[in-house]
Amino acid sequence: MDKPIDVKRRGYLNFFKDGVTDALVNGSRDEDKLFSAYYKQGYEFGLELYDDLYGKDWETAKQELLGE
Repeated sequence: MDKPIDVKRRGYLNFFKDGVTDALVNGSRDEDKLFSAYYKQGYEFGLELYDDLYGKDWETAKQELLGE
């Protein structure tokens, strides 16, 4: 059986991973998860990864894609 602290840590990690996924794959934040500091950190980390991978920030790429 998992200890309570392990369950809590798994929840934190899931919020972080969701944030990274939303930044890299979905391209938008999940407003229902913005209460979590771990989600916000994951989202910011995902945006930094996007910049490292593609050489431009996500907002610039979005504008180019939408033709704005």
